[in-house]
Amino acid sequence: MSKIGCPICKYYQFDGNCTAFPDGIPMMFLSGEKEHTERMKFQENDLVFEWISPEEQGKRRAAAIESHKQVTV
Repeated sequence: MSKIGCPICKYYQFDGNCTAFPDGIPMMFLSGEKEHTERMKFQENDLVFEWISPEEQGKRRAAAIESHKQVTV
């Protein structure tokens, strides 16, 4: 089982996607079964796991939350 997880990756987006897999992260990576440290044949880009600092994670979470707030009239 992998200790590297999608939420601590630079390319992870909080809607279950990432820049490496814009149509959805394969379950083998989400489950931790496999680490995404090498480009996969089925990828359309060359992006692989890159660690993101806790500070940057916090900023990205806050931005994601802010972008999903609904405006009430």
